[in-house]
Amino acid sequence: MGTGDPIGSFLVLAGTICILGASYLVCYTFFMANWEGWESWSARTGLDRERADQERLHKLRSK
Repeated sequence: MGTGDPIGSFLVLAGTICILGASYLVCYTFFMANWEGWESWSARTGLDRERADQERLHKLRSK
């Protein structure tokens, strides 16, 4: 049996890391471009943190 090709293995590893990094960068860029921020999200949905906490406590108490 022969040994593996160390240079080829390194190139495959480096290529995999580059592909994963590029995928992360594209997903992060897409997310940040579409992120509105908590304030606009709360205004659009009509929800706020205090109301969400009150509803969560109400659900916990009713169990």
